[in-house]
Parts: sequence; C-alpha cells; structure tokens
Amino acid sequence: MVIPDSYMNSSRYDTNSGNRVGDIKDGSTLKVITYTYYNSPWSLGSGDDVRVHKILSSLAKTITKVITFNLSALVADCYTVVIDNVVYISMPRKFYRFISKIVRWRRHYDLNPLTKLTHYIDELIVAIKLHRDLGKANMIMVFGSMSLFSFMLRLLKVKRTIVYDPLANYAQTLYLRSRKSLLEFLKYGLYLALHKLQIRSSDVVIYPSRTDLDNAVSMFKPARSSIIPNPLPICFDSLEEYTSLRNRRKDFNRTYFVLLAGGRGKGNEEAVRLTMELFNEFPPEKFRLIITGPWLDVKKLVRNPSIELVGMVSKEKLKEILAMCDYGLSPIFSHAAGTFLKVLAYVASGLNIIASPQSLQGINLSTLRDRIVLIARNFNEYKSAVKKALLLGPRSMANNIITCRERDKLLRHYIEEFIDYLKTHHQIP
Repeated sequence: MVIPDSYMNSSRYDTNSGNRVGDIKDGSTLKVITYTYYNSPWSLGSGDDVRVHKILSSLAKTITKVITFNLSALVADCYTVVIDNVVYISMPRKFYRFISKIVRWRRHYDLNPLTKLTHYIDELIVAIKLHRDLGKANMIMVFGSMSLFSFMLRLLKVKRTIVYDPLANYAQTLYLRSRKSLLEFLKYGLYLALHKLQIRSSDVVIYPSRTDLDNAVSMFKPARSSIIPNPLPICFDSLEEYTSLRNRRKDFNRTYFVLLAGGRGKGNEEAVRLTMELFNEFPPEKFRLIITGPWLDVKKLVRNPSIELVGMVSKEKLKEILAMCDYGLSPIFSHAAGTFLKVLAYVASGLNIIASPQSLQGINLSTLRDRIVLIARNFNEYKSAVKKALLLGPRSMANNIITCRERDKLLRHYIEEFIDYLKTHHQIP
C-alpha cells in the first residue's frame, strides 16, 4: 500500500473541526505516522481510545501532521476519516474476517477473543504493506499493549525512530491475575516474552504514570522512557455550563452514584457485577445508580428499580450524568495498569470518589483535595464505603471542576515537552 502524498500535504476536510488539515501548520516539518489496533479511536468509546485520540489530536493541532493507520474488524476495505486534524486510515483485519466468516463470529468489539487469536497475523500483514511507506515520516508512533508492530518493522529493516505507547504497563495486571491460576500464569509468561521484544525494538517507550514507568523500567529495561499523563476524558466549557447541567437533576433527597464502564474488559466486567450485586440490596428510595457502557446484556441481574443501565452515551449526555451525580465509583481490584480514565472523569467533574487503590494509581493527589475519597481494598470495604456515602447524603456544592481550556492547555504542555525531548535525543527536525 502506498500512502498518497496528498495525505502528507493534505488539504482534506476535517469532519470534526471544520478546518482543512493542510491549513493547520504549513511550516511544520515533523510528520508522524502512527499505528494502533483499535477499531475506531476517534469514537472515544473506551479509555484507550481517549488516550490515543487525544494525544494524536494534540500533536496534530500544535506542531505536526499526523496519519494514523488502525486495524479494524468493522471494515472490509480501507476507510479514511479526518477527525480533529488527524487522518485515520482504517485497514481491515483480513485474517480475522476470513476466520470469523468460517466460524460465524459476530462479536466484533475491540480485543474480542477471536481478535486476540488472529491479532499478530493481521498485524504482520499490515507491517509488510506499510513498511516501505513509513520512510516518509520523521517519526513512527505505535499504540497498544498487545502490539508487536515495532518488532516487525525492525525485522523489515525500518530504521526510523519508533515511539511506543503501550497505554499502560499491562504486565502489572497480568501479574496480579497470574497468582490465581496456572492458565493466567502461562498468559503472563507469554506476554512478558512478547512484550520485551516490542519494547526493545522501540527507541522510546511512553507511559501514563510514574508507577507504570518505574515498574516497566524494572521489568523490561527500555532504552529510553518518558511520561505523557492520560488526558482528562471529559471537561466543561465553564462553571455556568456545569451548573446548568447539575440543575437538571430534580431529586436532591437521594444520593446519586455513577459507574463509567466504557469497555468490555475484565476490569469493567468485575466492577459492573460487584456494583449491581451491592446496590441490589439497598432501599431504592435512598439512591440512584447510573451505569454507562456496553452492559445492557446484564440487565437481567438488576433487581432494584433505582439501578439504571444506560448503555453507550454521547459526550453531552455523559457530561450531564457526571454533573448530576455525587459519587463516582471504581471498584476494580484485578487490574493495576495505567491511570483510570473513569477516575479522571470523576475528578474533572468535581465528584466525590469511591475507588480501589489500583484505581487511583497515577492520580495527582492534589486534585483529590476538597472532596471525599473513600478507599476500598475489597468487596467488604466497598460495601462499607457505599453505606457511608449514603449516610453522608448528596454533596451540597461543586468541588473543583476542570474546564476544557485548562485541560487542553495541560495536554499541549505535555506534548510539547515530549517533542522537545525527542528533538534533543533523536535528532528529529
């Protein structure tokens, strides 16, 4: 596959911002080609999507032009879309689609079981197709903890600087799970072996938190490593917007809870099931619980009329839900990688928080001031924390919220620091 020069000097229309890509920074010399294996990062359907797209859009808007190739189980042919100045070219998972037709597979969400089984073959197909064209970039970025794309490019003699973002040090999570069964232990060992190949084939590895970076340095010894904190997944235009959304709530006699569970991973599944099990026991007149994400199929487990599963919601609806609620929930005990986007959303929305210690990893403690934070290390402590929240009742005033201007300024600062680092250490123009 050949990347058209029109993409590198593009004037394609941006369907989100209304700009033309070539008009953003005509004087920019840094061109970035990126790769990820998520179906549609621009949809912001999960925490990983948010990190990928926000970093790329910040790069595109400030200093460079960005082309992103993403593997997708949802397309039969290459599909191009421009969102927030990032050119996305979705490439079909050909081997996955071939196998899915044979076995009549219908569950085409990111990282479904069949995706994992066929992933590396599809990734190799894409690497072979693209490796000659990657020389048009000053830098290659790779996103995703399962990827071997850097390793494959080195086998194909690609010499460009490769920056790898595994999105988190997922090995921490697999280590926790490996202590529970032999199968999980074998998965952990295989992951370590493959992930080490990917890291050692990359020039720089970036992580979302100091904890992730320190543990990764100890486990994998990357040549160079850096931190780009996870961007806040939600923000408010102003305090007035936040107040207007909060006032849509008519019932201040009950305590409102929210659980953001945007992806179908094991951590979110654990959180949804534990939370429904717990709140089924409480009197419905005392609370309202809203659960977001692709979990409508577990409605049969709901036995309390004050529990509401709303499915996937728009950004505007999500802002309304967060503004109306009092407590954000994150009872995840078997996952310990990255900074939880759900907790960052709670922080940005001024919510009190009930969370496991793993959920607070990488969170700046100064952002948790002036709010109630209840720590739960297991299900019993989670139950006690929710009972305490019910006794305390709804919050009477807003904690510190984050405006979109504050969020974007902070992310631009992190990106510019990172690019300066690359220019210093890797002679990127």
